[in-house]
Amino acid sequence: MALFTCKYFCFLVALFAISFKPCYCHNETHWKPAGITWYGEREGFGSSGGACGYGDAVAKPPYNCMISAGGPSIYQDGKGCGTCYEVVCDHPFCTKRPVKVMISDECPGCTKSAVHFDLSGKAFGALAHPGQGDQLRNLGELKVKYKRVFCEHPNSKIAIHIDPGANPYYMSFAVKFVNGDGNFECVDIQPAGEAYLKMERMRSAVWKLNAGRALKGPFDVRLTSAVTKTVLVAKCVIPEKWSPGAIYHSVVNFAVPHFAHKKPIHHHKPIHHKPIHHHKPIHHKPIHHKPIHHHKPIHHKPIHRKPIHRKPIHRKPIHRKPIHRKPIHRKPIHRKPIHRKPIHRKPMLRKPIHHHKPIHLKPCHRKLPHKTHK
Repeated sequence: MALFTCKYFCFLVALFAISFKPCYCHNETHWKPAGITWYGEREGFGSSGGACGYGDAVAKPPYNCMISAGGPSIYQDGKGCGTCYEVVCDHPFCTKRPVKVMISDECPGCTKSAVHFDLSGKAFGALAHPGQGDQLRNLGELKVKYKRVFCEHPNSKIAIHIDPGANPYYMSFAVKFVNGDGNFECVDIQPAGEAYLKMERMRSAVWKLNAGRALKGPFDVRLTSAVTKTVLVAKCVIPEKWSPGAIYHSVVNFAVPHFAHKKPIHHHKPIHHKPIHHHKPIHHKPIHHKPIHHHKPIHHKPIHRKPIHRKPIHRKPIHRKPIHRKPIHRKPIHRKPIHRKPIHRKPMLRKPIHHHKPIHLKPCHRKLPHKTHK
């Protein structure tokens, strides 16, 4: 029984180790409630670029109009630009399959619910069954569930879109097509032959640096993701002779964790094990061992060995010459006698001790009172 319990415990530990997966806080597994609306054209991309500064890139691959404006809790003064979410609705017109959107705009008036997404017309219609997109859009507002997920833009590398107002003294650009977290904790730029300089967020996906002096390229851009804190460097992404308004593509992008692609785990039905019927006790037949016959004593023949005659070894005597040592004649040491002066000490004259004279006490005569006789 103890062995069975130990095996069962080891099986549970192994099962837990296999099923355990690391998870980031923004690749959530629990759906949360939110409200959604839509804006712009019915099959359009909302507005041209929006507050994040992506421009008309939201209408082209890899975004493909699947974008959304976020309420204050999602937009977060520009920190939410570039983040991705999955939205799913359970209305009869909906497919009940999640649709992924990226935050590219701000909806400051979307405060009716704690979390609100103002989807593009195309993203809103993607929630519906084929042919029922207009019917779903006619509802105007829906209650949905959402969760944050990793961004993934297939076959895309990070691009730097230089702001039209940038110049050698003032650098400003937006970062596009970002996989993984989608947003950044910080962005640093390194001019040619200098150290990295920290840039400032402009309440959007645009970052700026007012260096107060002319900066020379080419420039390296260092990106630190907001949640996973992953650091990525785009080497020489901005050339030495750059132009305002130009878009420069790098050769790097953040990796999407492999567990973000895995399908949801469907828990199996409980397994009902059949009761274990213990076997009947087995009565073993007694085993009759054959008696052991001890072997007869073995008489070994005596071994006669021939005596070994060794030749005597005659060694030559060693004659050593006597060692004659010269006698050591030491000179006698004549020491001068030490004449010490006699020490004359003065006699100590002590005063004679005069014994005190004996003290003669006078007798004390007391007068006794006279008794009167009556």
